[in-house]
Amino acid sequence: MKQLEINLISTIKDREQHFVKTFPLMVTQYGTPYNIVLVNFHSNDNFEETLKKEAEFRKDTFSPYLKSIKHVKLLEDLKFNVRKARNLGASFCRGKESILCFSDIDVFLGMAYINYWSSKVKEGISFVTTRVPDCHAADPRRIRPEINYGNFLVHSSDFFSINGFNENKNYCGGEDDGVFHRLKLLGLRELNPHDGIEAQQYSIIHGNDLRVQERANPDEEFKEIFNISKHYVDNSNFLAKSYTEKIAKEETIYVI
Repeated sequence: MKQLEINLISTIKDREQHFVKTFPLMVTQYGTPYNIVLVNFHSNDNFEETLKKEAEFRKDTFSPYLKSIKHVKLLEDLKFNVRKARNLGASFCRGKESILCFSDIDVFLGMAYINYWSSKVKEGISFVTTRVPDCHAADPRRIRPEINYGNFLVHSSDFFSINGFNENKNYCGGEDDGVFHRLKLLGLRELNPHDGIEAQQYSIIHGNDLRVQERANPDEEFKEIFNISKHYVDNSNFLAKSYTEKIAKEETIYVI
């Protein structure tokens, strides 16, 4: 069986203080070849400069499995939208079959996180999330307060088949659930950790003061999501490479 490329995608806007804490865990993933794609949604702090300094400083700690670090920078200072940001990262991974591993910038990854969970992703069959499985009796929920809900892994062809994240909303919350629901409408099975230990990741707990988007109303959002009956969405401009090449630029920070 051929070795699939793994792309670890993390988005950032004005979160330099989180990046410097979690970056060391991104570059030390062990067991399978992977790339890091950092999506800079036009940060106005020192992220770009800090990224280059941290990459140079930590180069001798880089995993032998780390193949490259790419910096995708939005050229216009837009209001942050996590749906657009994640689609933007995925758009620069087009052209080669891969597993997309979405992880938030405030998440600490276990050293075997990518190796363990990417092996469970199968094209047209399964994708991985880190939440308690949803059922008819209850809405999906976190495994533990510190286990990041939004981390997930999916085969690139399946992600592009549903046209990624729906960009028609400007608030955060529900964006991941919408993707998970539509992947299951596509026919995929959702795989989940048994507990927090198996999840192999946890996030920095912080307040809403660091969030740059308004939060969705969970009850209203889940009701809308579960009423969706088709897997494909039309409004995903930031997933189109022909569009994103005009509004963003890609820079290679490290490559072997």
